[in-house]
Amino acid sequence: MKRYATVCKLDECSKKLEQKIKKELDTFMTYDEDNPELVISVGGDGTVLYSVHKYIHQLDQVSFIGIHSGTLGFLTDYQKDEYMDLVHDIRLDEFKTYNRCLLEVKTHDETYMALNEVRLENNRRSQVLGVYINGDFFETFRGNGLCVSTASGSTAYNKSLGGAVINSGAGLMQLSEIAGIHHNAYRSLGSPLILDWTHIIHLESENFDGSILGIDTLVVDLKGAGSVDISLAKQRARFVQYKRVPYIERLKRAYLSE
Repeated sequence: MKRYATVCKLDECSKKLEQKIKKELDTFMTYDEDNPELVISVGGDGTVLYSVHKYIHQLDQVSFIGIHSGTLGFLTDYQKDEYMDLVHDIRLDEFKTYNRCLLEVKTHDETYMALNEVRLENNRRSQVLGVYINGDFFETFRGNGLCVSTASGSTAYNKSLGGAVINSGAGLMQLSEIAGIHHNAYRSLGSPLILDWTHIIHLESENFDGSILGIDTLVVDLKGAGSVDISLAKQRARFVQYKRVPYIERLKRAYLSE
């Protein structure tokens, strides 16, 4: 790969690290923000998400890699003090690629993509949602909302909801409740539901007033009656791997190491 771009978290530590990386890479690569082959995310997992969304319309041409200088680096391969290792590995140009699944999210007038999750939430009142799977009625949900995550996003908001952690290479999505209401009158499944690429989740309501649709870091206000369709997208986000970081090691590093 000859052309690269960087996407950087807006703190001094990350910006200084970005400049160090660019200074080294400019000796053998060309910086091209509009048409890069490699996008280097400098920050945390939020910066990786922002990177993918910035180049969401160029996913067939772009590969991603992250270096961690933020608060959580589950999606990154390098720590900030390993920036010269990253430069060295890019110069060697020996890597493997792997794909991370995306969600395709459709409302009545827009289509979005999500790397981690989509959240339909209402913190003003209980949200009533009709939940359909592949066109078949599944349940009526009442509560704060629902979250659908990819395998990559299973360690993010989904994990805080009590959802399962799924290996990032799995082509699966997970539907988890956000403060569901369960008593004699109202009841829903009450546990996460894991589905594969053959399924489409359809959420509909007669009143979305006060609800938001969160697509990774993007937030869209909803109102009135409507519906949202969520499925695994055909398109993938391609990440490069210059060094092997086992999935279990990522889990330990992010959640278990002191």
